Amino acid sequence: MRNHLASAIMKLNARRAALESLGILGLTCATVFFAVTSWRKSSDPLIDFGEQLYSAWQLSQGAVLYRDVDLLYGPLSQYFNAAIFRIFGPGLSVLAIVNLVVFAAICTSIYVLFRRSWGVLAAWSSTLIFISVFGFSYFVDLGNYNYVTPYAHETTHGMLVCLLLCFVLAALVKKTTLARAFFAGLLFGMTLVLKPEFILAAIALTVLAGSAHWKRGDSSKLGIFFSWALGALLPTVSFTFYFAWFMPWSRAAAAASRAWINTLDTSLTADPLQMRLLGLGRPWSGLVNQALATAISLGLILALGIAVMLAERKMPRWLLLFSGTALAAVLGWLAWSVISWIEIGSCLFGLTLIYLLASLGSFVHKTRQSDSDFDRRVLRLLIACLAVALMARMILNPHIYHYGYYQAALAALVVPAIMIGELPVWFRAGSRGQIVVAIGTLIIVLPGITNLAMRSQHRYLSRTFAVASGRDRFYCLPPQIDPLGKIINSIADVLREKGQGKTLTVLPEGEFINYLARLRNPLPHAFFYAGATSGGREKQVVNDMSRSPPYWIVIISRDLIGYGIERYGEKPGSGAEILEWVERNYEQVASVGGDPLDYRERGATILRKYSP
Repeated sequence: MRNHLASAIMKLNARRAALESLGILGLTCATVFFAVTSWRKSSDPLIDFGEQLYSAWQLSQGAVLYRDVDLLYGPLSQYFNAAIFRIFGPGLSVLAIVNLVVFAAICTSIYVLFRRSWGVLAAWSSTLIFISVFGFSYFVDLGNYNYVTPYAHETTHGMLVCLLLCFVLAALVKKTTLARAFFAGLLFGMTLVLKPEFILAAIALTVLAGSAHWKRGDSSKLGIFFSWALGALLPTVSFTFYFAWFMPWSRAAAAASRAWINTLDTSLTADPLQMRLLGLGRPWSGLVNQALATAISLGLILALGIAVMLAERKMPRWLLLFSGTALAAVLGWLAWSVISWIEIGSCLFGLTLIYLLASLGSFVHKTRQSDSDFDRRVLRLLIACLAVALMARMILNPHIYHYGYYQAALAALVVPAIMIGELPVWFRAGSRGQIVVAIGTLIIVLPGITNLAMRSQHRYLSRTFAVASGRDRFYCLPPQIDPLGKIINSIADVLREKGQGKTLTVLPEGEFINYLARLRNPLPHAFFYAGATSGGREKQVVNDMSRSPPYWIVIISRDLIGYGIERYGEKPGSGAEILEWVERNYEQVASVGGDPLDYRERGATILRKYSP
């Protein structure tokens, strides 16, 4: 009898392992599908990602960050990309391939973390959401808000670092060792040279893990703290010593700390676009919308919980099948016809915050260190804490599009994982109830995945016009829809032919052209509007241009309405002083399209410095 039972258990485990392997294969196929259909189509031809390519190329050639190339965030991602270009040579496809490797590491981390926390099905569904909705997202007019061609690599690298930090902190709470403390500190320190959102998240995770460690009753040791502090300081100190080779110590320390120092500069967050993204323009309206969306979502989850309780009651099979079919039909109708999936972010912060607070309260008051699921509850808290912390920047305007590809992604994964992994426990469900929850959650989630994935796919299908060639080739909208790609092609061709060894500055933004033409920007500035020129800073930019005048200047159409600028150069602080200086010192040699100062006309002008 015992041998027969053991054999049955082995067969069941083998079946489960086979199903899980099949699920992982499905996730891999989904990744390959989305990577292939979006390949070379996810970057914007003018904005953001070109700056990432340009900075990596320049740093790989010996330029120094914050001296020759200025960026908003910390130095880690930029020097990582520079190392990639130094090893493999520059190329858009080179960086995209490396980013896919980083994406694969993020997906693997999500799967393992969620599997340990909420089980196999929750891990599978959450990873599928991440791959299909966020990994290759294209929900707004611009590209660059995805994991292949991100507007800032600090976003994708920061996501991976914080997920790894969850692993290490959970292991540190389970068993305190010097090595684990050092690696926890090192990952924390890496966020200090990345981006502010991840610094906040790392602080929250570390405090939470420290509290769980105290809850467990383990005594703190001074050596553990010093080991953690050594790891935490190492990235910043290392970059400080590096920058000290090229600039005074005070500037070197400031450069190494750029990731958080820029948060003190109010001009970078006070422009109209940032105000709108943060929801500060209409805060009460945003809070009301969130509260309403959260309440409706809680009602839907409660209805599913009631269905679980009914499923556990004894009733005729025909009635059970009828009830299940009716529930599935209602949920499917809601998912396909009623829910606005592009606005689903409105409920994510509220739901995740409620879960975090409730779980934290339960953990503090009811959990004992001897509980068998202590480690699992710690890991769940860490994941929920990370999800809430990443959404903190959009607390008044939560959304899955734009910056949501990393700020809202984890919260979007946590909610269905909780439904699958914890809802049956809350309602004391047996196997029948667990099946109802799993099927009900998938009926709700899968139409959302399909809806959002199709939105991105539709945009990718329209990008058929090739810009550049070889490793740098990418696709954008055809000229009859938007001629910008064709204009950039023409400008890059002219500059490559005539601009060897010369320098180029693109106004008001466009280091993608610098990169494609392989022409250095003699100024550290990447853009010449908003925070770079407001508050009297435009005069300093003009002084910088006078000291290091570029040989070529390109003025190209750029929509700046979001920054409160209808026409570039319309007033001081919006490019007027820069254009006055250009007019005095440069002559026009070529033009393409319409008036480049009017973004609606889509045009560009090439100017050359007057000969002395």
